Amino acid sequence: MKIMLIFLITILFRSTFTFCQTNGKEFPVLKGSYLGQNPTGNEPELFAPGIISREGYFEHSAAVFSPDGNEVYWSGEPDETRHFEIYFMKIVNEQWTEPKIAFSCESNNFNNPVFSSDGNKLFFNKDGDIWFVEGKGKEWSSAIKLPSIINTSASERMCSITNDGSIYFTRYPEFEVYVSKKVNDNYLEPIKLDRSINFDNYRKMSVYVAPDESYLILEASKDAATCELFVSHRMKNGKWSECQKLPIKWGRFPTVSPDGKYLFFMTREGIYWVSAKIIEKLKPKELK
Repeated sequence: MKIMLIFLITILFRSTFTFCQTNGKEFPVLKGSYLGQNPTGNEPELFAPGIISREGYFEHSAAVFSPDGNEVYWSGEPDETRHFEIYFMKIVNEQWTEPKIAFSCESNNFNNPVFSSDGNKLFFNKDGDIWFVEGKGKEWSSAIKLPSIINTSASERMCSITNDGSIYFTRYPEFEVYVSKKVNDNYLEPIKLDRSINFDNYRKMSVYVAPDESYLILEASKDAATCELFVSHRMKNGKWSECQKLPIKWGRFPTVSPDGKYLFFMTREGIYWVSAKIIEKLKPKELK
Protein backbone atom coordinates (compact mmCIF):
# COMPACT_ATOMS: atom_id res chain seq x y z
CA MET A 1 0.00 0.00 0.00
CA LYS A 2 2.85 2.37 0.85
CA ILE A 3 4.51 1.68 -2.51
CA MET A 4 1.28 2.34 -4.39
CA LEU A 5 0.77 5.58 -2.43
CA ILE A 6 4.28 6.76 -3.31
CA PHE A 7 3.61 5.98 -6.97
CA LEU A 8 0.35 7.91 -7.05
CA ILE A 9 1.73 10.90 -5.21
CA THR A 10 4.85 11.18 -7.31
CA ILE A 11 3.05 11.26 -10.64
CA LEU A 12 3.33 15.01 -10.61
CA PHE A 13 0.90 16.60 -13.01
CA ARG A 14 1.17 19.54 -15.38
CA SER A 15 0.87 21.96 -12.51
CA THR A 16 2.46 25.38 -12.16
CA PHE A 17 5.61 25.40 -10.02
CA THR A 18 7.51 28.35 -8.60
CA PHE A 19 11.27 28.68 -8.88
CA CYS A 20 13.47 27.76 -5.96
CA GLN A 21 17.12 27.50 -5.01
CA THR A 22 19.12 24.77 -6.80
CA ASN A 23 22.37 23.72 -5.14
CA GLY A 24 22.42 27.06 -3.38
CA LYS A 25 22.01 28.97 -6.63
CA GLU A 26 18.93 30.64 -8.04
CA PHE A 27 17.59 28.72 -11.02
CA PRO A 28 18.34 30.66 -14.22
CA VAL A 29 15.65 32.38 -16.24
CA LEU A 30 15.18 30.30 -19.38
CA LYS A 31 13.01 31.51 -22.24
CA GLY A 32 12.38 30.38 -25.80
CA SER A 33 12.52 27.15 -27.73
CA TYR A 34 14.67 24.33 -26.37
CA LEU A 35 15.18 26.05 -23.03
CA GLY A 36 16.70 29.03 -24.82
CA GLN A 37 19.83 27.06 -25.69
CA ASN A 38 21.97 28.19 -28.61
CA PRO A 39 21.07 26.00 -31.62
CA THR A 40 23.44 23.12 -32.22
CA GLY A 41 25.00 22.29 -35.59
CA ASN A 42 26.39 19.23 -37.34
CA GLU A 43 28.57 18.24 -34.38
CA PRO A 44 26.87 16.78 -31.28
CA GLU A 45 26.82 19.04 -28.21
CA LEU A 46 25.79 18.50 -24.60
CA PHE A 47 22.23 19.74 -24.20
CA ALA A 48 21.41 22.20 -21.42
CA PRO A 49 24.45 21.42 -19.22
CA GLY A 50 23.71 21.90 -15.53
CA ILE A 51 19.96 22.03 -16.25
CA ILE A 52 19.04 18.72 -17.89
CA SER A 53 22.50 17.15 -18.14
CA ARG A 54 23.30 17.60 -14.47
CA GLU A 55 26.08 16.66 -12.09
CA GLY A 56 24.92 14.14 -9.50
CA TYR A 57 22.59 12.40 -11.96
CA PHE A 58 22.97 9.69 -14.58
CA GLU A 59 20.69 10.62 -17.47
CA HIS A 60 19.12 7.57 -19.12
CA SER A 61 17.09 8.77 -22.10
CA ALA A 62 17.02 11.53 -24.67
CA ALA A 63 15.31 14.87 -24.01
CA VAL A 64 11.76 14.44 -25.32
CA PHE A 65 9.75 17.58 -26.16
CA SER A 66 5.98 17.80 -26.43
CA PRO A 67 4.61 18.50 -29.93
CA ASP A 68 3.96 22.15 -29.02
CA GLY A 69 7.49 22.50 -27.61
CA ASN A 70 6.26 23.70 -24.23
CA GLU A 71 7.28 20.67 -22.15
CA VAL A 72 10.33 18.41 -21.99
CA TYR A 73 10.69 15.03 -20.28
CA TRP A 74 13.70 12.77 -19.65
CA SER A 75 14.76 10.01 -17.29
CA GLY A 76 17.69 9.87 -14.91
CA GLU A 77 19.04 8.33 -11.75
CA PRO A 78 20.28 10.44 -8.85
CA ASP A 79 23.71 9.22 -7.75
CA GLU A 80 22.48 8.34 -4.27
CA THR A 81 19.63 6.10 -5.49
CA ARG A 82 19.30 2.85 -7.43
CA HIS A 83 16.17 3.59 -9.43
CA PHE A 84 15.43 5.73 -12.47
CA GLU A 85 12.94 8.58 -12.34
CA ILE A 86 11.31 10.69 -15.05
CA TYR A 87 11.73 14.47 -14.80
CA PHE A 88 10.09 17.32 -16.64
CA MET A 89 10.17 21.05 -17.26
CA LYS A 90 7.48 23.25 -18.80
CA ILE A 91 6.89 26.82 -19.87
CA VAL A 92 4.93 28.86 -17.33
CA ASN A 93 4.49 32.61 -17.83
CA GLU A 94 6.91 32.43 -20.78
CA GLN A 95 9.70 30.90 -18.64
CA TRP A 96 10.86 27.33 -18.19
CA THR A 97 10.34 25.88 -14.73
CA GLU A 98 13.17 24.08 -13.02
CA PRO A 99 13.30 20.25 -13.26
CA LYS A 100 10.68 18.39 -11.22
CA ILE A 101 9.95 14.69 -10.78
CA ALA A 102 7.11 13.39 -12.92
CA PHE A 103 7.25 9.65 -12.14
CA SER A 104 9.15 8.00 -9.31
CA CYS A 105 8.86 4.99 -7.03
CA GLU A 106 11.57 3.36 -4.94
CA SER A 107 10.63 -0.12 -6.15
CA ASN A 108 10.32 0.69 -9.89
CA ASN A 109 12.37 2.12 -12.74
CA PHE A 110 10.76 4.70 -15.01
CA ASN A 111 12.45 5.26 -18.37
CA ASN A 112 12.15 6.61 -21.87
CA PRO A 113 9.20 9.01 -21.98
CA VAL A 114 7.61 9.33 -25.42
CA PHE A 115 4.77 11.61 -26.52
CA SER A 116 1.99 10.62 -28.87
CA SER A 117 2.00 12.76 -32.00
CA ASP A 118 -0.91 14.86 -30.70
CA GLY A 119 0.70 15.33 -27.27
CA ASN A 120 -2.32 13.94 -25.43
CA LYS A 121 -0.55 10.80 -24.22
CA LEU A 122 2.84 10.21 -22.65
CA PHE A 123 4.24 6.70 -22.92
CA PHE A 124 7.09 5.33 -20.79
CA ASN A 125 8.79 2.12 -19.66
CA LYS A 126 8.25 0.78 -16.19
CA ASP A 127 10.26 -2.30 -15.31
CA GLY A 128 10.01 -4.09 -18.64
CA ASP A 129 6.54 -3.01 -19.72
CA ILE A 130 5.11 -0.06 -21.65
CA TRP A 131 2.62 2.23 -19.89
CA PHE A 132 1.00 5.56 -20.72
CA VAL A 133 -0.88 8.44 -19.14
CA GLU A 134 -3.46 10.66 -20.81
CA GLY A 135 -3.68 14.42 -20.59
CA LYS A 136 -6.76 15.68 -18.78
CA GLY A 137 -6.67 19.45 -18.69
CA LYS A 138 -3.63 20.42 -16.63
CA GLU A 139 -3.23 16.92 -15.22
CA TRP A 140 -2.17 13.46 -16.34
CA SER A 141 -4.42 10.49 -15.73
CA SER A 142 -3.42 7.48 -13.67
CA ALA A 143 -0.93 5.24 -15.45
CA ILE A 144 -2.39 2.63 -17.83
CA LYS A 145 -0.52 -0.49 -18.93
CA LEU A 146 -0.65 -1.40 -22.62
CA PRO A 147 -2.53 -4.66 -23.34
CA SER A 148 -0.95 -8.11 -23.22
CA ILE A 149 -0.81 -8.28 -27.00
CA ILE A 150 2.16 -5.88 -26.60
CA ASN A 151 3.30 -6.40 -23.00
CA THR A 152 4.22 -10.09 -22.85
CA SER A 153 6.27 -12.17 -20.43
CA ALA A 154 9.29 -10.83 -22.31
CA SER A 155 10.53 -7.27 -21.75
CA GLU A 156 9.18 -4.55 -24.05
CA ARG A 157 11.24 -1.38 -24.24
CA MET A 158 11.57 2.11 -25.72
CA CYS A 159 8.53 2.69 -27.90
CA SER A 160 7.86 5.20 -30.67
CA ILE A 161 4.37 6.34 -31.67
CA THR A 162 3.34 7.24 -35.24
CA ASN A 163 0.66 9.63 -36.48
CA ASP A 164 -1.86 6.80 -36.85
CA GLY A 165 -1.18 5.51 -33.33
CA SER A 166 0.95 2.52 -34.34
CA ILE A 167 3.63 1.65 -31.82
CA TYR A 168 7.19 0.52 -32.57
CA PHE A 169 9.20 -1.07 -29.77
CA THR A 170 12.04 -3.45 -28.97
CA ARG A 171 11.55 -6.78 -27.23
CA TYR A 172 14.12 -8.39 -24.94
CA PRO A 173 15.77 -10.93 -24.81
CA GLU A 174 15.27 -11.20 -28.59
CA PHE A 175 16.68 -7.68 -29.00
CA GLU A 176 14.61 -7.07 -32.13
CA VAL A 177 12.18 -4.40 -33.31
CA TYR A 178 8.42 -4.90 -33.60
CA VAL A 179 5.49 -2.80 -34.74
CA SER A 180 1.87 -3.06 -33.63
CA LYS A 181 -0.60 -1.27 -35.87
CA LYS A 182 -3.61 0.41 -34.31
CA VAL A 183 -7.01 -0.18 -35.95
CA ASN A 184 -10.33 1.01 -34.50
CA ASP A 185 -8.54 1.95 -31.28
CA ASN A 186 -7.17 -1.59 -30.86
CA TYR A 187 -3.58 -2.77 -31.20
CA LEU A 188 -2.97 -5.64 -33.61
CA GLU A 189 -0.60 -8.54 -33.13
CA PRO A 190 2.96 -7.11 -33.26
CA ILE A 191 4.97 -7.86 -36.40
CA LYS A 192 8.74 -8.23 -36.35
CA LEU A 193 10.46 -5.90 -38.82
CA ASP A 194 12.49 -7.48 -41.61
CA ARG A 195 16.24 -8.11 -41.70
CA SER A 196 17.05 -4.65 -43.05
CA ILE A 197 16.26 -3.49 -39.50
CA ASN A 198 16.73 -6.65 -37.45
CA PHE A 199 20.08 -7.44 -39.00
CA ASP A 200 22.36 -10.14 -37.60
CA ASN A 201 25.08 -9.88 -34.95
CA TYR A 202 23.63 -6.78 -33.29
CA ARG A 203 21.29 -6.32 -30.38
CA LYS A 204 18.56 -3.84 -31.25
CA MET A 205 18.26 -1.81 -28.06
CA SER A 206 15.84 1.01 -28.91
CA VAL A 207 14.12 2.62 -31.86
CA TYR A 208 12.74 6.00 -32.90
CA VAL A 209 10.33 6.22 -35.84
CA ALA A 210 9.31 9.48 -37.52
CA PRO A 211 5.58 10.19 -36.97
CA ASP A 212 4.94 9.78 -40.72
CA GLU A 213 7.09 6.60 -40.77
CA SER A 214 9.39 8.11 -43.40
CA TYR A 215 12.49 6.96 -41.51
CA LEU A 216 13.59 5.28 -38.33
CA ILE A 217 16.66 5.52 -36.13
CA LEU A 218 17.90 2.37 -34.49
CA GLU A 219 20.16 1.93 -31.48
CA ALA A 220 22.10 -1.31 -31.94
CA SER A 221 24.95 -2.89 -30.02
CA LYS A 222 27.53 -5.54 -30.86
CA ASP A 223 28.62 -5.84 -27.26
CA ALA A 224 27.94 -4.32 -23.85
CA ALA A 225 30.42 -1.49 -24.46
CA THR A 226 29.34 -0.25 -27.91
CA CYS A 227 26.09 1.49 -28.80
CA GLU A 228 25.71 2.78 -32.35
CA LEU A 229 22.93 4.70 -34.10
CA PHE A 230 21.70 3.70 -37.56
CA VAL A 231 19.12 5.24 -39.89
CA SER A 232 16.78 3.53 -42.34
CA HIS A 233 14.36 5.25 -44.72
CA ARG A 234 11.00 4.04 -45.97
CA MET A 235 11.32 3.34 -49.69
CA LYS A 236 8.65 3.99 -52.31
CA ASN A 237 7.76 0.29 -52.31
CA GLY A 238 6.99 0.50 -48.58
CA LYS A 239 10.07 -1.45 -47.48
CA TRP A 240 12.79 -0.19 -45.17
CA SER A 241 16.19 0.60 -46.68
CA GLU A 242 19.34 -1.03 -45.38
CA CYS A 243 20.50 0.67 -42.19
CA GLN A 244 23.35 3.17 -42.44
CA LYS A 245 25.43 4.24 -39.47
CA LEU A 246 25.04 7.83 -38.32
CA PRO A 247 28.28 9.79 -37.72
CA ILE A 248 27.99 9.51 -33.94
CA LYS A 249 30.64 7.59 -32.00
CA TRP A 250 28.39 6.38 -29.17
CA GLY A 251 24.75 7.00 -28.48
CA ARG A 252 21.59 5.58 -26.98
CA PHE A 253 17.82 6.25 -26.98
CA PRO A 254 17.55 8.38 -30.14
CA THR A 255 14.63 10.73 -30.67
CA VAL A 256 13.97 13.67 -33.00
CA SER A 257 12.40 16.95 -31.95
CA PRO A 258 8.77 17.51 -33.06
CA ASP A 259 9.85 20.15 -35.59
CA GLY A 260 12.29 17.66 -37.13
CA LYS A 261 15.29 19.94 -36.59
CA TYR A 262 17.30 18.09 -33.93
CA LEU A 263 18.33 14.58 -33.02
CA PHE A 264 18.61 13.97 -29.28
CA PHE A 265 20.39 10.99 -27.72
CA MET A 266 22.12 9.89 -24.55
CA THR A 267 25.82 9.34 -23.92
CA ARG A 268 27.76 8.43 -20.80
CA GLU A 269 28.26 12.17 -20.17
CA GLY A 270 24.64 13.26 -20.45
CA ILE A 271 22.04 14.11 -23.09
CA TYR A 272 23.32 15.42 -26.43
CA TRP A 273 21.74 17.02 -29.46
CA VAL A 274 22.81 17.55 -33.07
CA SER A 275 21.25 18.91 -36.26
CA ALA A 276 18.91 16.38 -37.87
CA LYS A 277 20.51 17.26 -41.21
CA ILE A 278 22.83 14.31 -40.58
CA ILE A 279 19.77 12.10 -41.15
CA GLU A 280 18.88 13.80 -44.43
CA LYS A 281 22.43 13.30 -45.74
CA LEU A 282 21.99 9.52 -45.57
CA LYS A 283 18.70 9.47 -47.47
CA PRO A 284 18.86 7.13 -50.49
CA LYS A 285 19.26 8.93 -53.83
CA GLU A 286 15.92 7.72 -55.14
CA LEU A 287 14.16 9.54 -52.29
CA LYS A 288 15.89 12.91 -52.75
